[in-house]
Amino acid sequence: MKSIIKLFFLFSLFSCSSPTEQAPSIVSKPKGIAAVERPIYKLKDVSVKWTAFKHMTKAQVGGKFDSVSVNGFKESQILEESLSEVNFKIPINSTNTGDKVRDYKIVNSFFKTLVNTEFITGSINSIDNNGTGILTLKMNELEIQKNFTWELDNSSRDFFLKTSIDVLNWNAKTALDALNNVCLEQHTGPDGTNKLWPNVDIVVYASL
Repeated sequence: MKSIIKLFFLFSLFSCSSPTEQAPSIVSKPKGIAAVERPIYKLKDVSVKWTAFKHMTKAQVGGKFDSVSVNGFKESQILEESLSEVNFKIPINSTNTGDKVRDYKIVNSFFKTLVNTEFITGSINSIDNNGTGILTLKMNELEIQKNFTWELDNSSRDFFLKTSIDVLNWNAKTALDALNNVCLEQHTGPDGTNKLWPNVDIVVYASL
């Protein structure tokens, strides 16, 4: 009988004892990848270059504006946000082709033939992250929207905006003819044909 009691007692001890606790397993978390901080875009140098065309072969005549003022640029980590409300003002007297005589003719025979065009003004209406956008350009008292393309060099942070215009859309035929007349010899090609094209390619460069 005593043997049965001892056996029962031992059984009770085993049944009431706590199960062996296992040490909690340590799960190592992968180290997170450090977030790359996006740059803040700040407007520095801005320049506007243009290319006009003469002769039937469309020989290029290059020039630029030495002065351009920009307002509405917002310092931001998002380029589209920085440029979305930009407006600009270009004095026509800053025309520079590297030839002072030609500069004088362009300013006085073309720009000053237009109405109230002491300045060319405009604004960026929209800019998309796919490299396109819309801007408004005003001269000869006409505001016209134009599509543009843009690209950004991420290493140098140089921004380029490109568009092309036809000055006849701004009713500038009289001004174009006036410029052509004072540059008759220069605009006459080897084939004897006098031609000054109304098309102008524009490139805006900005350091951000």
